[in-house]
Amino acid sequence: FSSIILTTSTFIDDTNYLTTLSKQPSFLCSVLSVKEILTLTKPTFDKLFRDSGSVGASIGVLRHRQQDFLNVGAKGLGVSALPDQETVYLISSMSKPIISTAMGILMDDFPKYQLKFDTPVSTILPELRGSPGILNIYTNQELTIADLLDLRSSFQWLTNLWESPDGDIPWQTIDPVTSLLQHLPANDIYTSHEAFVYNRNYSNECFALLATIIERKTGNSWAEFVRKKVFEPLGMHNTFVGLTEAKRNDMLKTFAKSHSVQVTGVLFDLQQCTDSDGVISRTKVAECFDRHYGHIPQSVEIPPSQASSAGHAGPSPLAAAAGITSTTSDLLKFYSKIMDVYNQRREERDSNLLPYPDHLNTPPERGMNYLFGHIKSRLSPDPLNSTCTYTGGWNTVTVPMTPEERNASPRPRWPGADGDNARRLESAIQSKIHGDDLDYSFFVTKPESHVADINAETEKPPLTDPSESKKHLALYHGGNMVGATSFCWLLPDHETAVVVLCNTRGFLLDAANLSGMLLAECLYLAESDAHHDTGSVVDAVKRACEDTEKMARAIQIDYLYDLARYENSLASRFRDLDPASNGRDTAGLEGRYKLTNDVFITITAEQRGLILRFYGTGYGYLLRELREDKNPSEQIGSEKTMTFAQPMAELIPTGVGGTNRLKVEDFVVVFKRAKAGGVEWEGFEWNFARDKTLRERRGDVNPYVWRRVREKGA
Repeated sequence: FSSIILTTSTFIDDTNYLTTLSKQPSFLCSVLSVKEILTLTKPTFDKLFRDSGSVGASIGVLRHRQQDFLNVGAKGLGVSALPDQETVYLISSMSKPIISTAMGILMDDFPKYQLKFDTPVSTILPELRGSPGILNIYTNQELTIADLLDLRSSFQWLTNLWESPDGDIPWQTIDPVTSLLQHLPANDIYTSHEAFVYNRNYSNECFALLATIIERKTGNSWAEFVRKKVFEPLGMHNTFVGLTEAKRNDMLKTFAKSHSVQVTGVLFDLQQCTDSDGVISRTKVAECFDRHYGHIPQSVEIPPSQASSAGHAGPSPLAAAAGITSTTSDLLKFYSKIMDVYNQRREERDSNLLPYPDHLNTPPERGMNYLFGHIKSRLSPDPLNSTCTYTGGWNTVTVPMTPEERNASPRPRWPGADGDNARRLESAIQSKIHGDDLDYSFFVTKPESHVADINAETEKPPLTDPSESKKHLALYHGGNMVGATSFCWLLPDHETAVVVLCNTRGFLLDAANLSGMLLAECLYLAESDAHHDTGSVVDAVKRACEDTEKMARAIQIDYLYDLARYENSLASRFRDLDPASNGRDTAGLEGRYKLTNDVFITITAEQRGLILRFYGTGYGYLLRELREDKNPSEQIGSEKTMTFAQPMAELIPTGVGGTNRLKVEDFVVVFKRAKAGGVEWEGFEWNFARDKTLRERRGDVNPYVWRRVREKGA
């Protein structure tokens, strides 16, 4: 919503009602139509996308087989055309439910593919047999297909090794993943079922392995299998993976451009928001935000992420986790079929029809049905338990959540909470600077609220049972990659789905997530029993909008607070190498360092300074050294401490990539000499995992040491 597109920044009412199949009227009655809800929420949607710096977005709503599409902004900076329901966006991690459906298709045809949920991964990928990384510590058993689909691995967090700020995806095969699993110990945090935060250990590499399993079992590329077995049967003709550059150029007018958001105009003032001890003050950051409000984000066009492109060997396995591109129209076809299958499973309980698998004729239907059997087994046996569980490629939660559940310990994941929005809002709530009335409000009942029993006229219970429960199973997923954000929410027994695709990565605020949840909440509020009066629903929708705007303000302030701390930490603890030293500071540091044969880093002396690059290509990180006056002992002798954390003003125009968590310590490397008093540096230690898993030492072996590769003859 920069000035270049303000003339087209209001929502357009391009509502397009499509009845996809004949069906009897739903047992649910809505007081407000989708169009009326969108009219009420327009000002808040407009504010969310403008405040986040988003350039354009497309929203799709499916309710009782009718589709509505809303579009805002533009396909790109300097582009006058509005996006529409056929505009193609990178959907990022919303690719995962598509891959899980493909796995369901394989497992449904057991005679042909010999795959089950409990199949050990190493039986299909024998190169992983005996690898320490695929051992689940809490079960002391090998990883299975179900573990990959449920993100229940004990993997280290590896994203910092492949998500480049310029969108490059250097891992074009599965080899770097398998070599790391062979080399690294299992993550020692996950020692029990309860140790998984929100019942998952989020790992894109799980879905890269699933893509490889598809290829090993079918003999075809995973992208081709997904196209033939999922996209084509569902008529998803504008959904792609692994497009060549030539093909993408032929379709240039169809694709949304990619953008990032910087806040350089306010950065100097932010860094002055300190207390008497020189520590960044949340309160002063909030005051700074209010002073500069309306002029904070600046949108920047960036190259698209290469996650969706085809390399020399075809689409990268990592694209299965985050590289599919699609449209709101196509995704609603996918979500519609998922909800159809879910509701057929419910309806079959009370019918005299043949078992529902006989009515599921297409591969996607049968794959989805197979997955729902697994999802049901993973849900809590307690129907009043709203704990979020990641299973079958989806975040699942039963809603609405009660105040008691909301305040339970350990604290549950909020319904629809996703990514940095949730983390920053939780931090803002705990800080108390926004008052006691700030809270997450989507699908969380208030103590004084009366929630109508919308299932009162039916005996068809939600998947979680028992029939007296007012709970409803929800499926949701978000996506966040270089140049794009996305979000979807499905409430199958309400026959409702919401999808939001945005062409801007939301660091300041993930508007796709918040706008999607606001719309889902308002649709739920409107779908009450037939005697609920319109006025009270309108009031509830307006309150939801007010609560969303409060949450958005708190999230933005918390991001700016984190940013100010990050920038001050980098500037105060590290400094640029002294160009007057004529290389004395960097003597012996240049070279190639490897963690495994497939995972390496190069360090070269260039005009800017000492540059670190993953795999010798792509984005160059400037190395900075620890200031001697902070801890002189660390700068002499056998060690030298440096960081390749970058100022955000340098990262954002390229996309930011894996360094968006604003923690300088995540990118600190410690170079070690071969011997005390020597000149040559043997290697460096870098623990790249965010959770800083305790390293496992086998004698003197440290698995986080990158060792110098010596050239032949040297």
